[in-house]
Amino acid sequence: MRKILTLAVSSAILLASPAMADDHDDDSGFYIRGNAGYGILEGGFDGGLFGPHNDAEVQGEGSIAGSLGIGYDFGNDSDLAGFRIELDGDSLYSDLGQIGNVEGSFAKLHTDSVMLNLIYDFESDGALQPYVGIGAGLVQGTVSAFASDTAGVNGGVVNSQACLGDIFGTCSAFDKDQTWGAQALAGLGIEVADDLFWDTHASVMMVDAGGFDIEGQFTPLFTDRAPRQGFLHMNELDDVIGASIMTGLRYRFGGSPEVVAPPVPTPNFKCWDGSMVFNSGECRPEVVATPEPVKTYTCWDRQTIVTDLSACPPEPAPQPMPVTIVEPTYYTCDDGTRVTDRAYCQPVQVIPQPIVQAYNNCGPSNVAIFNVPVSSTPKSMSRLGTMPEFGDSHGLTPTQFYEKLQARYAANATDRAYLNYLFKSMGYSNGFKDANEFMFSEETLPVGTTGLLGLGAAHHYEYSVLPSNDRDRQAFRIQSANGSVVHFMKTCGNYMYACN
Repeated sequence: MRKILTLAVSSAILLASPAMADDHDDDSGFYIRGNAGYGILEGGFDGGLFGPHNDAEVQGEGSIAGSLGIGYDFGNDSDLAGFRIELDGDSLYSDLGQIGNVEGSFAKLHTDSVMLNLIYDFESDGALQPYVGIGAGLVQGTVSAFASDTAGVNGGVVNSQACLGDIFGTCSAFDKDQTWGAQALAGLGIEVADDLFWDTHASVMMVDAGGFDIEGQFTPLFTDRAPRQGFLHMNELDDVIGASIMTGLRYRFGGSPEVVAPPVPTPNFKCWDGSMVFNSGECRPEVVATPEPVKTYTCWDRQTIVTDLSACPPEPAPQPMPVTIVEPTYYTCDDGTRVTDRAYCQPVQVIPQPIVQAYNNCGPSNVAIFNVPVSSTPKSMSRLGTMPEFGDSHGLTPTQFYEKLQARYAANATDRAYLNYLFKSMGYSNGFKDANEFMFSEETLPVGTTGLLGLGAAHHYEYSVLPSNDRDRQAFRIQSANGSVVHFMKTCGNYMYACN
């Protein structure tokens, strides 16, 4: 990463290296610009929640970068010849990868900055305009980080070296913080039209030594189905440095040279109507008065034409139209009603028949998560959500819940092992890799539903009766390959193997 920053600085110096001259552009005025390109960030957690056993450095991966600016060019007619002052807004995204190269951990960083830049333009031969600048302002960082224990080779749990302390659990943080930052930049403008420049620049941003203060949470794993209370912890992401190279357009208002219109020649030939032209051929033809035509009218009979309507023959009195009585036609509806239009018939009400939902014929099974002790008394659950597995999923569509499981599968080794085991038990040979969004649908389980209910992050389960309220009985149903019916409850994200 340090080599990348060095390369960015070198690129900026090269962009500003054409021969310098004292002859600046005479134009001045306000301008706007927009740039897009490639950027990268790096940083590290300074102890705290993440990295108690290592330096917790995270290496960045480059991503898109964007910049918008509005400023004023002082031109060449003032004491600030060659200078520009600019308000600049930049946005950088970076996937920082694993925390200290520890498996089961990741960190991401997104910065938005608003800085005031002072820029100096050099001028070289031709349309090239190299420049350098410095700026300072406010930087907001959004940090997303996660680290958790991983599954061991023989079924145990390996304590994460990227998480606080030696207690088994997970560390997570998603927070924002603001601090001061500064940047140095260099670039090259190429004038492609009057007051329009193709602008390319490289910049290096340095965040205040205090870094970003990020609030995170450490959550221990459950032991004997009794949860330990998680607690908040402050972390510091420091040594944050960003580098970017972007290109785009810059347009300066009011800088075009004044256009002086040539003098307009004066016509000197007078026409018959008094108008002035350059020669007689440009005069319009003289108008000769013609007698006004006689106006005529057509009478009521559409045949007689007169010059005065009073000369028309008298119009006969209108004759009354004969009245014809038509008897209405009647139609008989499906319910026996007689109407004059079939549109007045009332539709026959069809009473929908209830759909019987079939679940599992529970009993002994050689598959642990389908082995239901039906001879015992199920535990009555008053509410769900006290020991969540995949969290509250109310408001998600089946596709969005499938995507949520995909993310947990990719980020957490314990969840990955559990989901592979569950889907293989449902008849999918490749486990969760065979899952697809069309397998997921929504369903509300009936009151009194019994079955095996999952109990939290340790993936335990117990023979239970669901609560009576509708919200806690709403679930996502998963289509299986061997006929078993499996649900995930929306309130807590726990697995449910429901019995008929």
